[in-house]
Amino acid sequence: MCNCTCIRAGLSVSTQVAQIRPDDNPKSLVTIEREPMIGEAPQRAFDNWLTPNPLFYVRNHFDIPDIHCSEWRLRIDGVVSRNSELTLDELKELPRVTLPITMECAGNNRSDLDPPAPGNQFQNGAVSTAYWAGVRLKDVLAISGIGDGAEEVLFEGHDHGSPAPGEPEMPYLRSLPIDVAMHPDTLLVYEMNGQALPKEHGHPIRLMVPGWYGMASVKWLKRITVLDMNYEGFFQTDRYIIEDETGSTVPLTNIGVKSVIGSPSEGDTVRMGKVCVKGTAWSGGERIAAVEVSCDGGETWTRADVVGPSERYAWQHWHYSWTPPAPGEYSLMSRAIDARGKVQPMKTHWNRLGYMVNGVRSVTVSVRA
Repeated sequence: MCNCTCIRAGLSVSTQVAQIRPDDNPKSLVTIEREPMIGEAPQRAFDNWLTPNPLFYVRNHFDIPDIHCSEWRLRIDGVVSRNSELTLDELKELPRVTLPITMECAGNNRSDLDPPAPGNQFQNGAVSTAYWAGVRLKDVLAISGIGDGAEEVLFEGHDHGSPAPGEPEMPYLRSLPIDVAMHPDTLLVYEMNGQALPKEHGHPIRLMVPGWYGMASVKWLKRITVLDMNYEGFFQTDRYIIEDETGSTVPLTNIGVKSVIGSPSEGDTVRMGKVCVKGTAWSGGERIAAVEVSCDGGETWTRADVVGPSERYAWQHWHYSWTPPAPGEYSLMSRAIDARGKVQPMKTHWNRLGYMVNGVRSVTVSVRA
């Protein structure tokens, strides 16, 4: 067995939050871009089942808006029985829900692609896990009443700007199918790991769509509009789309099943004897059922031990005790299998925008006597 430390299942939310190891330096994200603010979590953040707020990855499209809670209002309109406006205090009067959710940027690991794809060249770190607290979106929509013929729900953020050269200025807008919007686990959240939602993560309120890539979880919510048609906007039809096997583009939705090796790292040298290979695995909307490890470049696979909490929407820690047969160079790999039986693919489906990079990654290590 590996001597690995993890948060144990069965502990209360407050206890688990208290056990995360916060970093005193909020600038310890790996900076990808400064304007707008974009940063990925450092590799050491993966040792925690919960990601400390200062180390949770950040992906913004525009500058962070300056919002005062006392003046903030959430408007609900469209195909509804009546238009509504809610204050933050009124929103918090609704039943509170807390869920552990792993969020991954659609472009995580884009730097792995060959040939390269444009966009932020994330490595492993555009994925993180937190306890999110808020209210069910369906409870908020019930205040206005869903009208007949509702097809989608559109979410508008306070952030705005030009999303690409030559494009007009616009707010960040994304929609959800009505069945996803009405799912009991789709939330409007105001807390992250027991603290008020940080400014860079959507304060005071953001949408949270568990199991979907992070682009769906609109920050700094301003307006919710119920639609009787399919929304077609820049961030729905020009970005966050992927080509299927026929070459047609489809919107990104659920996170693909995936795992990464956290230790040892690429290029590490280890001594002969037992080596603890450990990492993390996750999948959109399903628990991880198993993780397999190969220490011979994918020729053979052995089941690893899954450890720590097992949650529907959160990542799973795992470890594997490996005894190298002889000194030399080895290619280590991991692949995840979720509760639906979906297996992490050996290769990523290459696409021109560099999304959903979930192919098996190899880690080369040297073993010396």
